[in-house]
Amino acid sequence: MPARSRRQQTPSVRAGFFAFVTMRRFGNLFVEVASTNNLWRAWQDFSKGKRQRITVADFVWQAPQEVVSLHQQLMAENYRPQGYRLKMIHEPKHRLVAAAPVCDRIVHHAIYRILSPLLDPGLIRETWACLQGRGSHRAQIACVGAMRNYPWRMALDIRHYFPSIDHAILLEEVMARRIKDRRLLELLRKICRSGAGLYRHPGIGEFLDFPPGFPPDGCGLPIGNLTSQWQANHYLSGLDHHAKRVLGVPAYHRYMDDMVFFAHSKSQLQETRDAVAQWLWVYRRLKLKHPNAAIRSTKQPMTWLGKRISTAGINPSRRQIRKMQCRMTTLVRQGDEETIRHAVASYRGVLL
Repeated sequence: MPARSRRQQTPSVRAGFFAFVTMRRFGNLFVEVASTNNLWRAWQDFSKGKRQRITVADFVWQAPQEVVSLHQQLMAENYRPQGYRLKMIHEPKHRLVAAAPVCDRIVHHAIYRILSPLLDPGLIRETWACLQGRGSHRAQIACVGAMRNYPWRMALDIRHYFPSIDHAILLEEVMARRIKDRRLLELLRKICRSGAGLYRHPGIGEFLDFPPGFPPDGCGLPIGNLTSQWQANHYLSGLDHHAKRVLGVPAYHRYMDDMVFFAHSKSQLQETRDAVAQWLWVYRRLKLKHPNAAIRSTKQPMTWLGKRISTAGINPSRRQIRKMQCRMTTLVRQGDEETIRHAVASYRGVLL
């Protein structure tokens, strides 16, 4: 399908196009990131609701001294990220979560506090992950609206997304196009490199079902860092603009690497699928998990972001229902009435 003219595009698309093309760059940000005031506020943001955790509680007693020490390390450019505590998750699929020490997480929040307000406005409104005022529930509501307005849909996702993110592309093609601060870019590079070897630990490749030799050198962001989630969202911002401006997709929604496309014809979605696969490989060195993903009617319900979405609305997926049933069966056998009441109240919010 030919791309729509600028006059035919919606105001939101034109605004996103303007922000994407002008590529305003921001400088002199490192001093703001490393300031004691920003680091202290980052500590407060990070510790909110977490002060009962042992690692955070231990940090509370020396927080002022640690913040000053972080400031001095950053300004002297000798800050080095520490090691990660790894955790393997089996649901809903196998994942490797890396938890950084408290000091490093304060630095992540300090970076996010400064960069997010500057770079996030360049994202289109149809991307939902790791953004203030957005989230999976709003993404699902938007998807319901598209299901009701278009007859065809196509869901795509990326194979091994976080381990496949190329540091050079992320830093030079994504971050450096918006940031003109050498020290801040070097700090981002240190954080990226700190998680580069996590996916090569013995047994990790087998657990995550990686092919031999994967991931390549210089690739991979650890799941667990705030900066990883935020940068991974921006890593596909170029695809968002390409889908809306060049491919002319009528409706499109993305939550991290989970994408849903809607159109009035199957042929347009077929062309879109091939064009997206080509763009991902050429510009981001990524591959689709299902290169021949099926194109289905919107009359058929779909499971997206853990929920069953149809033209009738949003409901729990079959997997969620099975997990709730197993959980309630276990609690009834244990006979803990207080825990059962809490579980029922929680599940009622999911089911209503």
